[in-house]
Amino acid sequence: MPWSSTSAEAGPGAARRSRRRSHGSPGGAQAAAGEATRCAAVLSLMAAGVVAAAQIGKGAAALPVLQVEFGLSSSAAAWYLSVMSALGAIAGAVLGWAGQALGFRRQVLLGLVTIALANVTGAAVHTTVALLATRVGEGLGFVLVVLAAPGLLSELSTPAHRRLVVGAWGAYMPVGSGLAALLVPPAVTLVGWPGAWLVDALLAVGACVAVARWVPSASARGLPGVDGLLRAVRSPGVLCLAAVFALYAGQYLAVLGLFPAVLVGDGAISLRTAGLLSGLAFLANAPGNLAGAYLQHRGVPRWWLIVLGSLCMAATVWAAQDADLTLGLRIGAVVVFSSTAGLVPSSAFSGVAAMTTGTSSVGASVGLLMQGSSIGQLLVPPLVVAAGSAVPSWTTRPATLSCLAALAVVGGVLYRGWETPLGPVTGRRADEP
Repeated sequence: MPWSSTSAEAGPGAARRSRRRSHGSPGGAQAAAGEATRCAAVLSLMAAGVVAAAQIGKGAAALPVLQVEFGLSSSAAAWYLSVMSALGAIAGAVLGWAGQALGFRRQVLLGLVTIALANVTGAAVHTTVALLATRVGEGLGFVLVVLAAPGLLSELSTPAHRRLVVGAWGAYMPVGSGLAALLVPPAVTLVGWPGAWLVDALLAVGACVAVARWVPSASARGLPGVDGLLRAVRSPGVLCLAAVFALYAGQYLAVLGLFPAVLVGDGAISLRTAGLLSGLAFLANAPGNLAGAYLQHRGVPRWWLIVLGSLCMAATVWAAQDADLTLGLRIGAVVVFSSTAGLVPSSAFSGVAAMTTGTSSVGASVGLLMQGSSIGQLLVPPLVVAAGSAVPSWTTRPATLSCLAALAVVGGVLYRGWETPLGPVTGRRADEP
């Protein structure tokens, strides 16, 4: 692939020429207003993604308090955390395909309303079963938002900026979960966990209002058809990105999820300080996503960024797991691991958008991507822990993670030859009027 944008995704020079033409024409003011509206729409969708991802970080940050409040066993606590991933792992592709029939904008709004209602209900529950039920509601809202937003972002962005906008979407997860990890503990201290849940509900309502205000409705609505789902699951490029995303997400959670325990156990750091450092490490992934989006916008091939990000993950995990290194070096290695890893999701989301924008396979393809992520999060951390228990050496875990990163590198190379569009639109646009 050449180091320049394709004709469908023009480079920055075309954007500058377009801006010069619009400012020099009588319709320049209207064009500028349209650009402002699109920027507000993109930012409102980014905010929706951050609120959705905050449900993941919120649950982990408040879990110690919930365990005491509800008497949760270790098994119940694990189910509380994993149920959100389970929904995407079981039915990501089908939910994405069905959501395209509902309409991406309507699906985002429904997801945010579901999150708000789940939080309001959760603040009033008194039993473990009810708490888990509201967690399922949060998970459903999360899935609805993250499956629909990439398709909307593709439609809202111009071809010249599509790589940049859709690539930057990948930052929703580290920003949302990282901010929740940082802010939920002090919020629980100030207003209790039910108060924190109500604040979360207000944020979801605010994001919902922003999306309703700024994201335009499409002029027509239509079913994507079974063909859209079939083309997604038969596409080598989409399946390759889903596999790469599964490997990435599993490695990321295995390293960052165990990071607080490493800080407390090996570094004798307090749980509160460990939570702060963990939240900052999660946030470090966001600049990597934004850097990947910018590099794609400048013409760097996606497959190259996937390979580079995976190689950096494989290299830095050794320093992060080496107990003989100073704690400062290990913390720095985890931050570098998180930051460089951001190149992978940025490329995966942008790649799916490039192959499916304007087709009936957008929803199902994004669903497959998220399904891969959920499966990786469910399977890889237990695999890494099991490998470490079977072979009691500090090198076992980083070696296992490096092997998974190597598979992601292979996936990036293979994707180079499979990055082909799924075909023209097979029906009307799948959104509501």
